[in-house]
Amino acid sequence: MSKIAALQFPTLALSESRLDYYLQASKESGANLVVLGEYVINSFFIELLSMPKSMIKEQSEAKKESLIRLSKKYDLEIIAPFVCVENKGYKKTCLKVSPNMIKIYEQQILIPYSHWNEKAFFKNKEQNELKLFHFTYEGLKCALIFGFEAHFDIFWKKIMTKKIDLVIIPTASTFESKKRWEELLKVRAFLNHTSILRVNRIGTSKHNEEWKFYGDTMFINAFGEIEEKLGNEEEMLIIEPKKAIEARNLWGFDKIIKNKI
Repeated sequence: MSKIAALQFPTLALSESRLDYYLQASKESGANLVVLGEYVINSFFIELLSMPKSMIKEQSEAKKESLIRLSKKYDLEIIAPFVCVENKGYKKTCLKVSPNMIKIYEQQILIPYSHWNEKAFFKNKEQNELKLFHFTYEGLKCALIFGFEAHFDIFWKKIMTKKIDLVIIPTASTFESKKRWEELLKVRAFLNHTSILRVNRIGTSKHNEEWKFYGDTMFINAFGEIEEKLGNEEEMLIIEPKKAIEARNLWGFDKIIKNKI
């Protein structure tokens, strides 16, 4: 059965020793795909605002090289949100690194709020039509969206139409949102016949006040039930997701609405 490892981290130091340790443990546990949360490869968004561009570039390039090297070392695929530094500014992306290839998903809907305005900071390309980043992993149809994108129905319509078995959602959730995220993702999983792996970061970030990231990395099955979850410490979760055929056949929401999407 397919195994996937979710690594619950704060922002990692430039040294790759911790990541190396956990990737080796992931491989030994039988996982061939590893997922990191948002702002683990790079410093948190609020910290990026005051960092020199040269420092952000150094951080991004060093971490990307580590991901490539470790992917080859352990023969793993690694999904990791990543800040891409370009001449005109920054882009918020997610890397899917495999031993022989790198694919990049560019976040399509960015947070626009005054206290957390990624939309103003990042120069992601405006899309006329939103697309779903999807791939196959050991027979499972998988999709990848960022945490903020999970709020928008348009992605879930595409997920249902493509009969996705597993949606992978890296997040950087903070404040008092733990219960809300659990309820949101349980409903999304149940209504769209898909399991969900949400990988949240931990640690703190200081702005006008200290922001705390609470972890709660979780695996939700296609019936909307939380099967496994982590606490608020540095931890690893190994899951064995199955195809979502049973839930799809039982409830059939996709068949009922098929001609109306």
